[in-house]
Amino acid sequence: MLNPSPADLLRGVAEALDETVLPDLPRGAPRSQVQAAIGIVRRCAAAMEAHGPILYAECVDLVGTIRLVTAADGQLVDDRAALDGVLVEADLVMGAEYPSVGQLTALALELHEVLEPIAVQAEQLQSTQCAAIRGLFGRQLARAQDLGLSPW
Repeated sequence: MLNPSPADLLRGVAEALDETVLPDLPRGAPRSQVQAAIGIVRRCAAAMEAHGPILYAECVDLVGTIRLVTAADGQLVDDRAALDGVLVEADLVMGAEYPSVGQLTALALELHEVLEPIAVQAEQLQSTQCAAIRGLFGRQLARAQDLGLSPW
């Protein structure tokens, strides 16, 4: 774990700008631009702090949904051994004391790659598991909105 954290570093930059640069700037466009930059840096710090826990929740949700739908409908999995390998890897990452954002990002991408053919197969077979997969997508959109990343 990085100490200080990236969020702490961003907060420090914002504080330094606010305390050392801003007081020396006269009113006008340059001062307004520095004030805007300080606000952006502070928002980035807040989002960065939220990103890890939200990404962790995303991975937990993906693993849980994949396990649920594939256990309920075995026709959704073409290669059970490959799926089991990814899920074992997920358990190792998620079982770490605190996985890094990089580990969580890589895992989330891998889980999305695993889920995509399962979702397509569920749709084609009109599986009863389509509702569980749609529910996951809804929760993913909600998490994206929590970070301010949703396009809607």
